[in-house]
Amino acid sequence: MRNLLLVVLSACSVGQVLAQTPCVNGFAGIYPCDKVDLMAFLPKGTIGGGNMNDIWGWTDPLDGKEYVIACKTTGTAFIDISNPANPIYLGSLPTHTLSSTWRDAKVFNNYAFIVSEAGGHGMQVFDLTRLRNIANPPIQFTEDAHYPLFGNAHNIAINEATGYAYCVGSNTFSGGLHIVNINNPLLPVIAGDYATDGYTHDTQVVIYQGPHAAFQGKEIAFSSNENTVTITDVTDKQDTETISISPYTGSAYTHQGWLTEDHRFFLVGDELDELQQGHPTRTYIWNVENLLSPVLVGYYQSSVNAIDHNLYTRGSNVYQSNYTAGLRILDQVDLANGLMQEVGYFDVYPQGNNAAFSGTWSNYPYFSSGTVAVSHMQEGVFIVRPKFMTASAAQSTFCQAEPTVIQVNYAQGFGGPILPTFNNLPPGASATFSQTNFLPPATLTIQVTGLAPGVHNPSNWGLSHYSNIDVIANAMNFSFTVTPAQNYYADADQDGYGSNTAILFACAQPSGHLTTAGDCDDANATVYPGAPGTGFNLDNNCDGQIAGNEAFPCTPDLNGDGIVGFADLVLFQSHFGCTGICLGDFNNDNLVGFADLGYIQSFFGYVCP
Repeated sequence: MRNLLLVVLSACSVGQVLAQTPCVNGFAGIYPCDKVDLMAFLPKGTIGGGNMNDIWGWTDPLDGKEYVIACKTTGTAFIDISNPANPIYLGSLPTHTLSSTWRDAKVFNNYAFIVSEAGGHGMQVFDLTRLRNIANPPIQFTEDAHYPLFGNAHNIAINEATGYAYCVGSNTFSGGLHIVNINNPLLPVIAGDYATDGYTHDTQVVIYQGPHAAFQGKEIAFSSNENTVTITDVTDKQDTETISISPYTGSAYTHQGWLTEDHRFFLVGDELDELQQGHPTRTYIWNVENLLSPVLVGYYQSSVNAIDHNLYTRGSNVYQSNYTAGLRILDQVDLANGLMQEVGYFDVYPQGNNAAFSGTWSNYPYFSSGTVAVSHMQEGVFIVRPKFMTASAAQSTFCQAEPTVIQVNYAQGFGGPILPTFNNLPPGASATFSQTNFLPPATLTIQVTGLAPGVHNPSNWGLSHYSNIDVIANAMNFSFTVTPAQNYYADADQDGYGSNTAILFACAQPSGHLTTAGDCDDANATVYPGAPGTGFNLDNNCDGQIAGNEAFPCTPDLNGDGIVGFADLVLFQSHFGCTGICLGDFNNDNLVGFADLGYIQSFFGYVCP
């Protein structure tokens, strides 16, 4: 009954735009998921019609906007996903000739290069900067240039480091590499070929930076050639050379593969092994540290039976489009020993995970925002976002005088090692991290000081994690308030004025502290701004000088010899007990008594000014 309900609900969603839906308890709406949220779904009818196939992306270097390039049977759709929860279909570029199930696009220098299995199609060239400021989308686009030296082609790869396109599966060069110089995108020129190993279904071409020293710095193609992994030196386009051709046990149709970022491993999907041999989804792990002799070290086997199609690596993750199983994300746990682990998924085909050619064709995981675009052949384009990182403020309000505390949680699958830093903290702010150079899963505590009062959203602080990539602004998109603090001054002598030096910066008034400072001697209650003089040679009013009634008048010098000594005590004693107006009545209480004795004794030995 549950499966029937999923089929009915899925059928209802085919023509309906879906809004942002978080992955909660294993589902985002009707779609099974794990740590991947649905940002939006665009049915094929809302992006120009036709069934979907390959998919790629472009980020505008001018403003950082992200765009999906969605290949269809009828042409190519362009979608603005700079707000992934509200994507905008900008328009489509029609096919050059006929509709076709197969279409592929890649990007170089702000141009899209598009091939298809349609007869006579050749390669279309489209200026992606035309997507800026479309006033009234959607519109129908026209190609900016066309390359006609092949008719049909199955796929295209571009080495953006050199400006060469590698069209494969065409009606030229036995279906091998048809190499085109696209450094002038509007004037593509044939540059060479590779046909020695026959038909190539897909390829990735890089400037090799792996451990095989003899090939470092050379342009190397890693190709999936139906029943082999074929590696070719294409540095000299006019004299391409086979490095190795590697068959393997269990091959049915070597479909597509992608290098790890260190160029040590090549991960391959065989499109027909699941269907023909009946095992769950397999990803073959090739050690290519020796390009002359690659070694198949093993395979990762999924828990479901779907057919694998296209896969891409980013950081330590592998993003797979596995037809009925949807987008599957693997962590490269230990490739040298053939180990990978699934860390997240979004199943665009909730009807089941059987070995069938339905569901997702491909995905594009390279947007810096973390957004991933996923094509569903029969339905449309899914915009999803993995959430291997979550973050939150420890509380909603912080005092300016205390650190703002942010907790960041990294799930396995985020990638690493994690080297956290902020690239764009507000002026005057600084951050400390509870740890650095660590691997997920982990929790990071960040303390930020020096923030100005007000509401803050750290999404624009540029939290980077490793190699200055993956600035995950979306995970930091929360707000908190910093309340203003002020100086409070200790009033130890309780004279109503605080010390100039015993200062606390706080949001609430501490006990024993005042907002008013100025006390130049907080141990003497007779000393404070505006205090009357006491005649004890003290700066009672804290004006920086002793004057007026602050100065001692030398009244205890009863004999006038300029020093308070024994002669003055003897004279004082002779008047002790006198009442009325008497010599020695220093406190003017009309009695020469013990209080006056204490006064003269306190100045004993004093030299009058």
